[in-house]
Amino acid sequence: MLITVVMTLSLVTGCTGDNKPGSAELDAEQYINSYLVAEPTTLDPSLRSDTYSSSILINTLEGLIRMEERDGEYFLNRGDAETWEPNEDGTVWTFHLGENKWEDGVPVTADQYVYSLQRSCAPETGSPNSYFLAPIKNFEAVNKGELDVSELGVKALDEKTLEITLSEPVPSFLSMIDTTVYYPQRQDKIEEWGEKYGSEPQYTISNGPFKVDSWTHNSSIVLVKNDQYWDAESVKLAKVNYSIMPDETTYYSAFEAGEIDFVGTGKTEWLDKFKAREDTVYNSYTSATITYAFFNTQDALFKNANIRKAFMLSIDREGINEICFSGLRVPTYGWVVPTISVGDTNYRDAAGEMIKEMLTELEANGQTPKDLLLKGMEELGLGSDPAALKVTFNLAGVDDWFRTLGEYLQQIYKAELGVNLEIDFAEWGIFYDNVTKGNYQMGFMGWGAYYNDPYDVLSLFMSDYDAIETGWKNAEYDELIHKASIEMDEQKRLQLYKDAETILIKDDAVVSPLATSRVNQFVRDYVHGYSTLGFSNMGFKYVYTSGRL
Repeated sequence: MLITVVMTLSLVTGCTGDNKPGSAELDAEQYINSYLVAEPTTLDPSLRSDTYSSSILINTLEGLIRMEERDGEYFLNRGDAETWEPNEDGTVWTFHLGENKWEDGVPVTADQYVYSLQRSCAPETGSPNSYFLAPIKNFEAVNKGELDVSELGVKALDEKTLEITLSEPVPSFLSMIDTTVYYPQRQDKIEEWGEKYGSEPQYTISNGPFKVDSWTHNSSIVLVKNDQYWDAESVKLAKVNYSIMPDETTYYSAFEAGEIDFVGTGKTEWLDKFKAREDTVYNSYTSATITYAFFNTQDALFKNANIRKAFMLSIDREGINEICFSGLRVPTYGWVVPTISVGDTNYRDAAGEMIKEMLTELEANGQTPKDLLLKGMEELGLGSDPAALKVTFNLAGVDDWFRTLGEYLQQIYKAELGVNLEIDFAEWGIFYDNVTKGNYQMGFMGWGAYYNDPYDVLSLFMSDYDAIETGWKNAEYDELIHKASIEMDEQKRLQLYKDAETILIKDDAVVSPLATSRVNQFVRDYVHGYSTLGFSNMGFKYVYTSGRL
């Protein structure tokens, strides 16, 4: 789950397995200076819920497999598992582990994977990522506390052999397990550290390319190479320095001054300035991260679907892209972003632009979004004066960009609906705490897909997961997503996903998609070994520098 405040475009630093130094002369000192725009909430892989934490975890932990890049294409490479195979019907997967070690020299074992998956599934853990484990046999009953965690379909056949049994064949299963919730965990350390696990460097432990050396909260995180890592020979960087920089002007200026080696921007003036640099490589591509507004469907006002539709349809997606995102994103009219496919078929092309279709139907009936608002108000017995409504929009930032966004939303909703919108500005931690507690009416965030299948993002709204924290439940939607997840015929699977998204967007307007991010990434020309594919999840493993002055 990649919850992120979309204050700027996400920095993608996945790395390709075949882009290694070769004959290049490596710099004597191998280090990278990067940044995060917010403090990671935790480095506990069971509890991680934001992209900042994920940026650290994909560098410090190793899973069963790795989604890498080779010759510009995705490549499924080994991680802890040297080999793996399914049974005849695809319901039992067996993974054969290699000889990896944790940073303290303890071997990585199948039991540690079993413990990790059971811990993330256990209801008392409260893992926000547990929905990724849904294909595993008995997941639902275990996650609800109806069965003991020992009944989850995971088993250590021996020290180096892990068996995962699924309830049914899942076509995207291998793609799903390259996620942090599938990483191994050390039971001995978690029991020793308790709630401190993942909160400080001394309460973390790595089996990945790097380990946490220091963490000065709200200031910096430093990773250093983990010499115990099974593929340490491929890791050229000795150190990765992250500065925590919430203010975009700060990290733009830091890149200009040579203090950081990567930067992503969504501002035209900085885009032009960085493009003009001769010492910088520019990478641009559409990502799998969607920017969206979302509704608390348990709120007294937004429990009404017509009111949600009114607020969703009032936003001009082309306009918000130009005014708030400098025209650098892709206006998006459905929840599944344009970069996701079902097999060889682009999902968005096949499913259509649902919000555009809704607007067309509304116009054909001689109506506007305000008519939907008035209808919803009538259904709730709230009269006919939109100006009398008390509506608050929560934003997770206090800088100038968020101020501009807030002003834009106020103007749009006043002009289109006659609503006097209030804006609640807060730092990320406070904002997200309010969202998880249901203390909001409307919110604004971004979500990055982990893997290339609509299930990744549509499953977030299933009743038992509710990862977007909308409070919405729909049994028909749940059934469609479940059927799609195990349907092997690509065209049938695509139709099931489309039917589900129709309920989500057209029928119930649970979420309001706005734009898909484009990565506008600038990298110093002495940095090599990074990827430009959105679903690569490789961190800094293969990155190196050559020619740093």
